[in-house]
Amino acid sequence: MTDAMLNGKAAAPSSAELISRAESLIPLLRANGSLAERLGRVPDENVRAIEEAGLFRMLMPAKRGGYGTGAATAAAAMTHIASGCPSTAWVMQIYSGIGRMAESLPEETLAEIYAREPGAKFAGTFAAAGAVCEAVDGGVRIRGRGRWPFNSGCHHADWDLLRVSIEERDGSTSDAFCLVPLSELTIADDWHVMGAAGTGSNSVECGELFIPERRVSRRIADAFAALQVGDSGYAFTAALPLGMARYALEAFHDLAKNRGIRMLGYERMYDSAVVQTAIATAHTNIRMIESYQHWVLSTLQPGAERITDPMLTGAGGTQCYKLAREAIERLFDVCPTDEIRLDRPIQRLLRDLLAFTHQGAMAPYVNWERYGRHLVGANAGTLLPPSGAKPVP
Repeated sequence: MTDAMLNGKAAAPSSAELISRAESLIPLLRANGSLAERLGRVPDENVRAIEEAGLFRMLMPAKRGGYGTGAATAAAAMTHIASGCPSTAWVMQIYSGIGRMAESLPEETLAEIYAREPGAKFAGTFAAAGAVCEAVDGGVRIRGRGRWPFNSGCHHADWDLLRVSIEERDGSTSDAFCLVPLSELTIADDWHVMGAAGTGSNSVECGELFIPERRVSRRIADAFAALQVGDSGYAFTAALPLGMARYALEAFHDLAKNRGIRMLGYERMYDSAVVQTAIATAHTNIRMIESYQHWVLSTLQPGAERITDPMLTGAGGTQCYKLAREAIERLFDVCPTDEIRLDRPIQRLLRDLLAFTHQGAMAPYVNWERYGRHLVGANAGTLLPPSGAKPVP
């Protein structure tokens, strides 16, 4: 179902249909894996296929023209997308999360955007304020230059939700988000990384820029809360590592089933105890991630799709990445030499996973320490870092 059909008020697809559409895209997404890495962004063909399948709509709020898809359906579909291309799945989750954060903007602004762009895609970054603004008549003006790193999916986004520090007219300072069209920003050529290259997480930059008040939100805490627990919230946290681990195991079986280990005298790789142990580890870890995903979905508050224990859920999501990393590492350790080639999937999955777990909100040491603080009654803090705004030279 295309966007055009949706604009004609066609009925939303069933859960089974959405999951089937996502699964049908796996061959295409895998075929474009090396291309995504070379381009440093999601290939255009991937974006078109996902749009035509209506899967961006799956992650949009129903009141904005989305399907109102339940968390279990979204989790299953996103797991398939991640099994095809982790970078594409990452960007889809970014569009979904930043779209929820954008709901902190005035209703008239959002209504105008979605009326003009029914499938609007929102990139964004909230790590730190990338510009200092001054309050002026009708809005705010960026002083000097602005620069915001790690804008996953910016190449195909329509809007960018950017954190700024506003010097108000009364002398106070406000931490805020500004919504800026990508057409008014420059995408920097600075995304040259060892993993997750296909996410296209470049910096965006601008010179002095006026932003109308209707596209400014000083409700930054509300916006961030929506990212953590709004809509499906953490419901598909496990989708990315689960899809990646499944892909790695499938790829390993494809290369192992018709190969031996000549230096050890095995006609079949499957006859090696070390290989058997690696496969068993991967299978077990995948089942553990699946169990976590099932548990999260079972704890959602009925009708609200709100996570009841976000601290535990965040720590558990981090553990899923650790389990996936162990699974893929064990498989890679027993791969033949030619698996080190850059066009082979298992090595790329391992590098992607290492990169994903260096993203601040998914870093294991961050989530585990926060959860540990919570358990002993200490201040667990927040994943929203201080503004730290300084003028960009």
